[in-house]
Amino acid sequence: MDDTEHAPGFAASLMPRIPELAAATVARLTEEIPAYRLLPDSVLGGDLVANTEAVLELFLTTLAEGRPPAEHELAAPVAWGAERARDGVPLEAVLRVYPLGARQAWELAMAGPEPAADPYALVTGLLAFLGEVMPKVAEAYLREQADLDWEQREHGRNLAGVLLAGRPARRAAERYGRVLAERYEVVVLRLPDPTGGATTRILRAVRSELDRNPEVLATFKGDGGVLLVPEGQDGGTRRLLARLDAAAALRCTAAAATAEDHAAIPQAQLEASEVLSLAEDLGRAPGIYRLADLAVEYQLVQPGPAREALARTLAPLDGQPHLIATLREFIAAGYRRAEAAEALTVHRNTLTYRLGRIRLLTGHDATDPTEAGRLAAALTAYDAVRRSRQR
Repeated sequence: MDDTEHAPGFAASLMPRIPELAAATVARLTEEIPAYRLLPDSVLGGDLVANTEAVLELFLTTLAEGRPPAEHELAAPVAWGAERARDGVPLEAVLRVYPLGARQAWELAMAGPEPAADPYALVTGLLAFLGEVMPKVAEAYLREQADLDWEQREHGRNLAGVLLAGRPARRAAERYGRVLAERYEVVVLRLPDPTGGATTRILRAVRSELDRNPEVLATFKGDGGVLLVPEGQDGGTRRLLARLDAAAALRCTAAAATAEDHAAIPQAQLEASEVLSLAEDLGRAPGIYRLADLAVEYQLVQPGPAREALARTLAPLDGQPHLIATLREFIAAGYRRAEAAEALTVHRNTLTYRLGRIRLLTGHDATDPTEAGRLAAALTAYDAVRRSRQR
């Protein structure tokens, strides 16, 4: 005997009870899944009930006819699932409606005055139907979610571009249904340089993390980006960057400056960009820097006679890059000989000899606490002058 022989009878007995089944399913959804309780009444009492009734009717029809649902018959439930992505309902919650509806149908079929004569046929039909509809709904939902993420990302990028250009952005924000903060912290971000060509993966991971923070406006180009972080955001810029580091699985380097109002955003970006370049030029470790962190170095690199005079301190070392490298590593090591020698991969005696040559040629002793500071300042100015000549 065919397993589905009794199926038309099951379907015929349950068809008149579709409204009852749908109402019971929706009641369970709103009771068990908080996401549905957040939907407006028009969706709960309208679309949700209507879609549940339509799916149950489609299931019973195909069960009675012993066939899978056709593509055109699945169009409505698939479209409904995609719409829930725009409502912010999680995919898990969207898919739960189907097993819950199946469970209601099963319980009703088995608890009636005349229980299903062949439960196996009903179970087989239920599983086959769920196997057809749920993957298609999930696929449509994920496609819609990807479109939404892209739209939100584009909206954020466009708004960031308008604000960074110093133009009014409130009308554009209204068109996108977004609210601008009064004050932003402008963060210029450099993505880490990975090994093995994983830049695309890192950028995707960072953008995915930013998608969870839609109030942060972001624009990316190449290996860097600019973030506009609302001032006073819970956790602050430092915590946001820590999450980006975790997403990238590598530490980023960034600089931040606060814009007191929208008109000040371009200047804040310029300040943050200069601080970031300075931190990178100084070989600072990945992290977030502000002007106050590098105020002395920032002042030293500004064009002028003081910078030129400081840079000339190291002029006698021109043409001897090994001595410049020695001074750089000695300063970076906190003037500790063992660490500097290890970084340079030379013997400590070689390091001592080179430091002596630096003292002889410049007249300044890097091992003397008083003169070490001057040499560090001179190196910062020296690097800045060389960069300006290369431009």
